[in-house]
Amino acid sequence: MRRSAAEQAEWLAVLANGVIPADETDQGAAEANAGPVLAERIERGIHARLYELGIEAAVTAAKEQFGQPPARLGPEQVHAVLMALKASVPGFYKQLRTDVTGLYLNTPGVSERIGFPGASAHTGGYPDFDQPQERSK
Repeated sequence: MRRSAAEQAEWLAVLANGVIPADETDQGAAEANAGPVLAERIERGIHARLYELGIEAAVTAAKEQFGQPPARLGPEQVHAVLMALKASVPGFYKQLRTDVTGLYLNTPGVSERIGFPGASAHTGGYPDFDQPQERSK
């Protein structure tokens, strides 16, 4: 079943927030507006079939395990749905984690908060890439 873009965005937001939850420093994946951004990618055809399969598997897992719509799932329930997806649709699970992490790390301010100096492509790379990195003081 093909879900509406709004429903896809809702499910993807819930799952993305399970991948990178909010904490005392920021809103987690919501900081990157991950659900709507990923839903837009589906509309453009980027990993569309894989994401559609994953969303359907998430709907099924949530319905079978908890009988709740996405917005009513608690953090532990979202984690259980993600673990079900990891087992049943591992390609989707891996792609979701990769995409959510990429979106999050490219959100302004996040790199600075976690101590990552940012993308090196604009500066020609890091000269010490082959050395163990140390936390700046």
